[in-house]
Amino acid sequence: MVRLQTVDSVDATIVVDNSIDILLASTSNVIRAPLTWDWSRRPQLVAEHGYSLLLRVHKKGSVKTILYDAGLSPDAVTHNLAVLGIQLTDLDAIVLSHGHADHHGGLFGVVHSLGKKNLPLVLHPDAWKNRKIRFPSGVEMHMPPPDRRALEKNDVQIIDSQAPSLLLSDHALVTGQVERVTDYEKGFPYQYEEMDNEQWEPDPWVWDDQGIVFNVNGKGLVVVSSCSHSGVVNVLRNAQRVTGVNKVHAFMGGMHLTGGIFEKIISQTVQDVAKVHPDMIIPGHCTGWKAMHLISREMPEAYVQGSAGTRIHFG
Repeated sequence: MVRLQTVDSVDATIVVDNSIDILLASTSNVIRAPLTWDWSRRPQLVAEHGYSLLLRVHKKGSVKTILYDAGLSPDAVTHNLAVLGIQLTDLDAIVLSHGHADHHGGLFGVVHSLGKKNLPLVLHPDAWKNRKIRFPSGVEMHMPPPDRRALEKNDVQIIDSQAPSLLLSDHALVTGQVERVTDYEKGFPYQYEEMDNEQWEPDPWVWDDQGIVFNVNGKGLVVVSSCSHSGVVNVLRNAQRVTGVNKVHAFMGGMHLTGGIFEKIISQTVQDVAKVHPDMIIPGHCTGWKAMHLISREMPEAYVQGSAGTRIHFG
């Protein structure tokens, strides 16, 4: 068990997501991007098939910042941050959820724009694998890994480990490799990795899939997971097991429940997530419309619609 220290609050800004809705209303702890009179002449937030969160962690007046993933395109993260008026001068670390291109595509752009020495980048060793997705239709998509050489040339401090690790003076937990315990969450069966002999072999489990966990004082765990290739139920149970904290205050991120083979497990997944009784659930990215619809119906008080530019306050 890891001794994760409590924090006063966490603010999570959705920098990149698959969708955006500028007309969503704010609440006391869900702050939507502001509307302006001259909005049509201003640069606008963009959405894409990717995910990125900016996490600001508050403890006794101190604020620490983590960027979790960097979207797909080279400049979506930096563009959206500029539109939101957010500067990353105080960035303490970057955490990569896994090695798929829709989560690290903007990584170099962020690093290059910062020009910061020895910025920690935490990822699982398998994130460096060269991969492809082979769909039943025969269509293949290349999933290149991050460019390690380019990152090292920009003085990034690479920390690759499959074990859980603590950041920000033990106030943030990077889960490392997630334990798989359910019998229906079976990874990503369409994934292949390139071997040393240049042959492609099945690589369905996406062992590099990892999230970040916070323990908010008086509230419980805030669990963020960009894609949840491990299975979102496995992700939640792993967070509870590793921290020894049973109460889950919130889940935020992707659940990878879109597409034919994954839609078959939507009902079971939502049923098991509901048993965890999260106070808030903010699904995004690869969760899919059908799963989001069921979540909003089964957990209406907890459900929050995600949108690029939205900031969620936990605490």
